[in-house]
Amino acid sequence: MNRMKSPKAFSLYSSRALSVGFLAICCLAFAACSSKPNTESPAAAATSSPGKHYAMKGKVLSVAKDEGSATVDADAIPGFMDAMAMPYPIPDQKVLATLAPGDEITADVVITPDGKYHLENVVVTKKASGGDAKPSSQNLHTPAPGDKVPDFALVNQDGKKVDMDSFRGKVTLVTFIYTRCPFPDYCPLVSNNFAQIYAQARSNPALFSKLRLVSISFDPTHDTPKVLRAYGKTFEKTTGGEPFDHWQFATAAPKELEKITNFFGVLYDPNQKDIVHSLSTSVIGPQGTIYKWYDDNSWKPADLLGDATQALSHS
Repeated sequence: MNRMKSPKAFSLYSSRALSVGFLAICCLAFAACSSKPNTESPAAAATSSPGKHYAMKGKVLSVAKDEGSATVDADAIPGFMDAMAMPYPIPDQKVLATLAPGDEITADVVITPDGKYHLENVVVTKKASGGDAKPSSQNLHTPAPGDKVPDFALVNQDGKKVDMDSFRGKVTLVTFIYTRCPFPDYCPLVSNNFAQIYAQARSNPALFSKLRLVSISFDPTHDTPKVLRAYGKTFEKTTGGEPFDHWQFATAAPKELEKITNFFGVLYDPNQKDIVHSLSTSVIGPQGTIYKWYDDNSWKPADLLGDATQALSHS
């Protein structure tokens, strides 16, 4: 969706000869082609990247200028995603610099042909008042090697209680998802990577017997055990059958979930009405302590398989 307004038409009021009028038109055309676009205002910097475009309206929760992104609490986009809040890359640094927590915006969510996504054509429709605060989740715990993982209580895809301590003696890979996530390089990418890890580990029985995967949903209202089981079964083709013997799909009660997401460094604010979504993947050693933590989606299945092998060798 290109929101640029059509340029104003030019009229010629001269009654001179056609040749003079033609010359004037040529001069105007040359000037228009030579002029530089006005990039002082976000509205003037409208762009239209290839891919699918979805009109979004929302409120800025926080801005990470160093990372080139802003977390936006967005309204539902019919036919694309439910109301939720999550970080969105904003390639235009000039536009990003104008944003502040509390700003109300409209924008285009762009899904490019390679599955990436970002915001374009960001327009601030209402500036924040001075009292708008960042979400309380800004003081998240950052998992560090050696941190003991508390014995959090989860409920898995079978409706059974699963405690983190039940994974002691194993290397456990923990990541966070929600089943309705529409962005190809967010939850779907992480889940597909976990499925590949599962499949590749099966060829190494010594590693596979000591490996457990846990995908935790921070959308407990929708992601019931029944929904989580159906979601897990979508990876059967990759894993070679039902994956539930070594891969748990789980969630937790809201109060417990708040503790879990804070420990694992997931941007999660219980004071927001919608889902707040960031990335977090942890490798937990057999002793129940953090071996390695990833706060993005840049890791590959081979990275986590290597981490798991090293964590076992150090146990």
